[in-house]
Amino acid sequence: MTQRTIAPQVRPFSDVRLDLPPLRHLSNGIPIYVIDRGSDEVNRLSVYVRGGVLDEPEPMLSLLTGAALVEGSSRFTSADIALRLDNEGAWKAVQAYDDWTELSFWSLNEHYASILEILTDCLTAPSFNAEDLAVLQRRYAGTCATQRQRGKYYSALALRQMFYGAGHPLSRDTTPERILAITTGQLRSYYNTYYKTASMCVVLAGRVTDEMIAMTDASIGQMSLPGEAPQPYDWASFSLPQSGAQRIIHRPDDVQASIAIAIPAVARRHPDYFKLRLTAILLGGYFGSRLMTNIREDKGYTYGITAFLAGRAHCANVGINTECDVAHAMPVLDEVRREMRRLREEPVSQAELDIVKQNMISDLVKTLDTPFSVASYVASTITIGVYPEYYNEQVKQVMAATARDVMLMAERYLNEERMLIAIAAPEDKLVQIAP
Repeated sequence: MTQRTIAPQVRPFSDVRLDLPPLRHLSNGIPIYVIDRGSDEVNRLSVYVRGGVLDEPEPMLSLLTGAALVEGSSRFTSADIALRLDNEGAWKAVQAYDDWTELSFWSLNEHYASILEILTDCLTAPSFNAEDLAVLQRRYAGTCATQRQRGKYYSALALRQMFYGAGHPLSRDTTPERILAITTGQLRSYYNTYYKTASMCVVLAGRVTDEMIAMTDASIGQMSLPGEAPQPYDWASFSLPQSGAQRIIHRPDDVQASIAIAIPAVARRHPDYFKLRLTAILLGGYFGSRLMTNIREDKGYTYGITAFLAGRAHCANVGINTECDVAHAMPVLDEVRREMRRLREEPVSQAELDIVKQNMISDLVKTLDTPFSVASYVASTITIGVYPEYYNEQVKQVMAATARDVMLMAERYLNEERMLIAIAAPEDKLVQIAP
């Protein structure tokens, strides 16, 4: 009989490791990663195209181009594609990253050839039908309009402008009007610039057979979209903010304050990155974290608060986000500063450090759960600058981290004077507290 009054034994993970599959190439030179895992006869086929948010002359153009591209082609209308996907139990999705756009199809293996036929034709001969574009625009514009009703949209926008600069592509203010103003001509121009055979990469995951690889080479591997791969965005002129700042976005009708904080940090390849990530998670990255225990559990200021290390290939920041009653906004900031000081001045206990390590390793192990989660990790080596040994190096450094390492990371990076703070709230109701 199960003894429900006795807690189960907690044991550390052993031999947590992920080795990337070997990089292959299709006949036309397109790189392909094959993740053959699992027993279910399902697959995910993803094509990554060099060109993303940083390359857009208009917000949402890379996403709209990819979404419209898989809506119709010279041989298939949007209705044809929707009916085939529905009948075959398949679906599709498009995602835009900083430098890349992802086009993905999930399907049963028995229908792989059918899905491959659609994707290949869409890549080589997209129709960019005006009616299809209008449907997509209304969908994205509606989502955008909903997001713009929330204070956290404006605090996040203001924070990006403070961190990257007002003129940076990542700091643009996306509006429904700008989305609806995009034309099929702009989609076609973006497609002609970025959709090249030389700028593509493929990730195929699931129960992958030799026959499926051969079919992929006979279709995508025979495409010819001439031209050189576009150069990635030039970050040479960007530099991290060196001093802190605070911006209040007046939202007179909001009943809550939306707080977004960024502290400039180090990029993924820096030796401190993984230990700083551990420190950020200890601060606010899980339910029992310092910020949650203090600000939610003890003070009752907020339902939830989170801290994380947001890393890009060229820059990163420790981020902290929360929403709370307007009267508690300034006290929340004071408690955030207090917890950062504690991490600098007081060694974390071994028990708490072990909990954070187990939390991090547990999340990393989830990556190994399915072929699709592994594929998403492999894709991150393409889209966000993760390097091949990133996963294994993170496991190694997390397990070796000490209380002294946490204090060093807090001393180096959790600096109140460099905090960029954006608050969306009724400005006249923000309550300052005594120093």
